[in-house]
Amino acid sequence: MPEHSMDKRLHIQTLGIREWNHQSSHYNRYEATPYEVLDYLFADHDLLKEGSLIDFGCGKGRVPFYVNHLFCLDTIGIEMNSVLYQNAMTNLMDYRQAFPKRPGSISFECCIAESYIIPADAVTFYFFNPFSLDIFRTVVQRIVKSVENSPRTLEIILYYPTDEYVYFLHRHPLFEKIAEIPITHLQIYDKAERFLVYTYKHP
Repeated sequence: MPEHSMDKRLHIQTLGIREWNHQSSHYNRYEATPYEVLDYLFADHDLLKEGSLIDFGCGKGRVPFYVNHLFCLDTIGIEMNSVLYQNAMTNLMDYRQAFPKRPGSISFECCIAESYIIPADAVTFYFFNPFSLDIFRTVVQRIVKSVENSPRTLEIILYYPTDEYVYFLHRHPLFEKIAEIPITHLQIYDKAERFLVYTYKHP
């Protein structure tokens, strides 16, 4: 289904790429994960159902809305840019008006990722290259601290992962790669078109 058609079905607007004139070197542009790519992930990997999903650098909220729509899971979007955050909140109002009885909560926070306190029920953490390795490292440290305080099964999902992200998690003693999902028709042109899924290894 075309991107605009799925947006229309969900009563949201998430299309487009946004570059920012004063973009920090630590934060990347807005570009939503394609719906067809997410379908590859969901066809090959079962999301954890006992807890919420957090999308870091959620932009206008496509991943939180799509996950809630498909699986009725609680989802949270973290976005530092106030314009994109307002877009997400407008989408949330329209989505809830269209689907008032759909189970699962959806919420958005306008803050920098490295200051966000990880909820004790968060189990899935989604990243589409939203920021630099320095910030990613800090967020992972916060995830580890959260699971130490509230033990649970959790996973990190990377789409189109950078070499720096992959190398960091490969060397991390508490995370293990459990799945690699290639986007086969896109990998012909770009080897980075894939998902990597990591699980937390309790020490």
